[in-house]
Amino acid sequence: MSKPVVLRGMAELGTHAPDSAPSGDAPVVMPPGRRSFLARCLQPGWPLFITLFVLLGLWQGLNQFIGNNFQVALWKQFVWELSSVLVILALIPVIVRVERKFRLDARPRSRIIIAHTISAFVFSTVHTTGMVAVRKIVFALAGESYDAGPVFFRWFYELQKDLITYLIILLGVFAVREFRVRRAGELHAAQLAAELNEARLRHLTAQVDPHFLFNALNTISNRMREDVGAADRMISHLGDLLRAAYATDQQVLVPLRSELDWLRSYAVMMGERYRGQLFFELEVEPGLDAIAVPRLLLQPIVENAFRHGLAEGRGCLWVAVRRTDRQLSYVVGDDGVGMSGSPLGHGTGLSNVSRRLQLLFPNDHTLTFAAREPRGTVVTVAFPVSE
Repeated sequence: MSKPVVLRGMAELGTHAPDSAPSGDAPVVMPPGRRSFLARCLQPGWPLFITLFVLLGLWQGLNQFIGNNFQVALWKQFVWELSSVLVILALIPVIVRVERKFRLDARPRSRIIIAHTISAFVFSTVHTTGMVAVRKIVFALAGESYDAGPVFFRWFYELQKDLITYLIILLGVFAVREFRVRRAGELHAAQLAAELNEARLRHLTAQVDPHFLFNALNTISNRMREDVGAADRMISHLGDLLRAAYATDQQVLVPLRSELDWLRSYAVMMGERYRGQLFFELEVEPGLDAIAVPRLLLQPIVENAFRHGLAEGRGCLWVAVRRTDRQLSYVVGDDGVGMSGSPLGHGTGLSNVSRRLQLLFPNDHTLTFAAREPRGTVVTVAFPVSE
């Protein structure tokens, strides 16, 4: 009595439709350049920036207090230094705007130099005026008076420091902007590379369907001369396979259950082709059905085993799907004619598998071919999976 096609280790499988996107109008997002000053100050990073400036002012005040041999009240030293630091902090957004309008890398250079020179003098004037005003107000509230000294002397004294401060802030703003531009360019390049890889993957995956269809029709044609009923059943199974394939033709990754459904249907169809002469066994570890795997990666390997390893239409073929830590492995073995030369040198299927693995898991996958004793071939594919 002949051996039937056997399927073992199969769980109940189903399909899950992708979650639909929620309906409704998309929220309106204000462009970054049009957000209010308050909204920009509440961005992540600004609170830390403000805190660092305040700590800088307190540190400078404490140093001045110690440098004056504790002769001047500590609170006055804090007011002097904090007033300067906080006014500078308030002027930084203005410097950012000026740098956007007169970028350091723009042309002509003379126009940029003149613009920032004027801006630096304005910055110093506003800084000195604001600093003195804050000190006078705070001292008055404390019942004290603040004397800034001669106006021209005070302005010239602060100008020397403010020119350096303005230049440091300007260079810092320029450096941050350039870093963001470079980073955005790198992210854009990475996105383009990912899209290109996905397009290549879709193209390679699409190659599998016509290749399989041609082989399947050729198989059915051969069977038609021997058993019309079996050929009719094979056409029915082929229809199921094509419907399953086109249901996921826009996806690069699919649940493992889809791959196994396809494989079972393919095994049944090949069983009709070589009725009673093939023994097919599938063993799958439980709990793996939902893992995302490359679409139609297993099928070309199994098809290659049927067409080349078991070319005479009789023998045993088994498939094992296992998981070890974060790697999933397919092991496809047969007791057919064995290896002859390089398996990748024959046909489209295995070459397609190799290229897709390299695109999906560069340098993080294995595809090996080994002879089986006393006869046959074992193909092993392993790649990382999530979940």
